[in-house]
Amino acid sequence: MQKVLTLTATCLLGILLCASAALAAEVKTDHFTLNLPSGWTQPQPVQSAQGATMVILQNAAEQTVVTVAVMPVPLPAKDLATQTITNMKTAGFTVSEPVASGDSYLVEFSKDPANGINYFTSNGKLGSVITIMGASLDAGKKMLKDNLKPTDSKLFPTDF
Repeated sequence: MQKVLTLTATCLLGILLCASAALAAEVKTDHFTLNLPSGWTQPQPVQSAQGATMVILQNAAEQTVVTVAVMPVPLPAKDLATQTITNMKTAGFTVSEPVASGDSYLVEFSKDPANGINYFTSNGKLGSVITIMGASLDAGKKMLKDNLKPTDSKLFPTDF
């Protein structure tokens, strides 16, 4: 009887640990939900301040980092991109001109040794900036395309 109770307790503990790990693989904010696939982690909790929300995700094997930021900025996406580009150039980044993609604007950037891409989108009240940096931009794009579920589809790119 003792062995049965021990085995049952061990199985329940294993199920609870697996359930906890599965729950930890979901990032949920007021603006989106994102299920993290294998290899992706969230190194720190969701950051929120003054109406802004920021999430940092990483894939160590792919050497890729993704950030998703939503801010109370009532600017069109192109203006948000243009202002950010100015700041990036001042900080020494090489930055492309914004390119329209649906209602979003894409900007590629680099500063040795990093390279990446920014996606700027706005719903008129909030602006979002999604940044993918690292060795494999495709890994970040795929993760977002397959797993990002926006609360407001106008606030995020339609494609990555």
